[in-house]
Amino acid sequence: MNPLGSARAAGRALGFATWTSAVVYSQKALSLVDSELATPWGKQRFIDTWSHGVIPLLGIDLKKVAGEVPEGGLGPFLVVANHRSPLDILVAIHLVGGVVLSHHGVRDIPVVGNAAEATDTIFVDRDDRRSGVRAIRSMRRALIEGRNLIVFPEGTTFTGDEVRPFMRGAFAAARGLDLVRVLPLGLAYRPGDEFFGESFRQHFGRMATRRRTPIWAAVGEPQPVPKTPEETETLRQRVQTLVDQASSARDA
Repeated sequence: MNPLGSARAAGRALGFATWTSAVVYSQKALSLVDSELATPWGKQRFIDTWSHGVIPLLGIDLKKVAGEVPEGGLGPFLVVANHRSPLDILVAIHLVGGVVLSHHGVRDIPVVGNAAEATDTIFVDRDDRRSGVRAIRSMRRALIEGRNLIVFPEGTTFTGDEVRPFMRGAFAAARGLDLVRVLPLGLAYRPGDEFFGESFRQHFGRMATRRRTPIWAAVGEPQPVPKTPEETETLRQRVQTLVDQASSARDA
């Protein structure tokens, strides 16, 4: 790692910790005097503020190449995206907002875990059936409250642009909720920028040394929640099409 990259990574780590702590503790302090700020909608204002600050702070160059997030009258949305990096979470929150379903290990990452809890992240241990049941209940509650819910149905991060099969359990919480619509999202990274075969610390350090990290995003049209394996596969193919659009823009 060159000296400039080392300095950049250290500065970003400090900036991320400082900005995240400032937003988290401001929300907690202000909610003591204004109870409205402790509600899901009050928290969303802080989440939006946090994401708009942290995207440029980490050097993320977000390039939206297709589609728009619908506004007014539609939703809540079950946001469904392919998964290539922890940065996917920041991008989805920035574009759509809402609550994220995340691996339980995120809770233990310094600063990141605090930010995740402050933004009402739903944690799940996929090896623990009881954890899965609790997560589905929390996901359903968030959707009933009218909040968007962000999921990555591949189950983990992968390299490349191929969208792997979706886990049907990712859609269980939304079934039977007539107002919920799926909002597909396709993301593309430069080869080698994905989170794979390394620790979170190693990944963050590697990405933080770079001047910019471009991410290409394509937003699809809202559609019904899949109910059958065939409908789930159709949705996966739709996300694949969006990833192809994003990767084509990357490669142009």
